[in-house]
Amino acid sequence: MEHYGGKKNTRGAGAGLYITLGAAFLLIALFLAMALFFKITDITVEGPRRYTAQQIIDASGVEPDGSIFFLDASKAQIAIKDALPYIDTVKIARRLPGTVVITVTESVGEAYFSAAGAYWITDAAGRILEKTDAAPTGLTELRGFTAVDPREGKKLDLGAAESVRQSALLDTLSALRDNDMLDLTAFLDVTNLSAVLFEYNGYNVNFGEANEFDTKFRILIDQIFVRYTEKGYGQSFIYQNDNSFRYSP
Repeated sequence: MEHYGGKKNTRGAGAGLYITLGAAFLLIALFLAMALFFKITDITVEGPRRYTAQQIIDASGVEPDGSIFFLDASKAQIAIKDALPYIDTVKIARRLPGTVVITVTESVGEAYFSAAGAYWITDAAGRILEKTDAAPTGLTELRGFTAVDPREGKKLDLGAAESVRQSALLDTLSALRDNDMLDLTAFLDVTNLSAVLFEYNGYNVNFGEANEFDTKFRILIDQIFVRYTEKGYGQSFIYQNDNSFRYSP
């Protein structure tokens, strides 16, 4: 039996190798072009009030002359929020050829609580913004709980065993803000979860449980602003189970 042999076709394999090497060189050239010709030449900051633009740039870690294409926007956003507690949201955009725009919104201190021998300012969502040695004025005092390991930039935490109390506190705080009542609320007390207390514009309110916010605030605002405004300081409203508040002079 005869065997017929032949030369292997190396032309196709060689051509494939050249194509692969060419593609690799093209990618390297593209990489170098992006790094060399699209450098960050300008960093613009929009929206800050409390912090300076330079503080935000420094916190971001964004460096001039770095490549705009290789900027890690997510990492920069996290770094800004970790370093600057009052920063609420961060958006980072690229504007070719070399501008980076950092847009921020800042939280507002609206409440405070005491813990670990200090006072801690929070926004209406319970995010801790600042530690102070003296009780701040003009903010709502939060009472009736023990905070666990409070830290600037972190959310107020009462611990796993107090999750219901934490929800009652933060939900009521947010509802007061949403109903434009927080500015005139002196304190919010969640000592008794069946009788959440707050003082609004001199009126003492027993809110009952922290639920049915839309109904309760609608009735409450009607009574305070329409019926009893002239009664003055020290009056009380006590929630009844029939979706009404009892006025107690």
